[in-house]
Amino acid sequence: MTPLILPLVLAVALLGAPSAGAADARLPSFEAVDIDASPVRGDELGQGGNWLLAVIDGGLPSARRFLDALGSKNERFGSNVVILVVGSAEQVNALRHAYSDLGQVRWLRSQNPALLGELGLTGVPARIALHADGRIASRRAGLGRTPDEVARQVRAWAGSIATVTNDEAR
Repeated sequence: MTPLILPLVLAVALLGAPSAGAADARLPSFEAVDIDASPVRGDELGQGGNWLLAVIDGGLPSARRFLDALGSKNERFGSNVVILVVGSAEQVNALRHAYSDLGQVRWLRSQNPALLGELGLTGVPARIALHADGRIASRRAGLGRTPDEVARQVRAWAGSIATVTNDEAR
């Protein structure tokens, strides 16, 4: 009976102790530039409500697939949806113009190859749902199970400002 007491005491102690992950995870500090090439810090992005940071690699086909999925429901999003493109200014501009129907999303870029690691990401495309104070609510990677899953998740967290009909989108 004595051999069972020590493991039981350890289990109770471990279950009752706060874990390191229990603290509210926050968006790590990072730097990027906006479409006017003005520097932007990650801690400047919260806008008083829930917001979402989408991270894509401008040189990969998955960037366009992600943006296609984001626009799959013909919704327009506000500036609380931030799209951070890892890539060149030309890549950002091409994507921004091709996906202008996404609405008032805020476009940023970074050419820092270490950015994914700084953000705690292992790949792209990725989306990080955040509270106004920078606490991370969730992180998701990939394109989802269906094309409209991305748009649904973004809408559920950050909301949308309008839905356009197919005639208006043309």
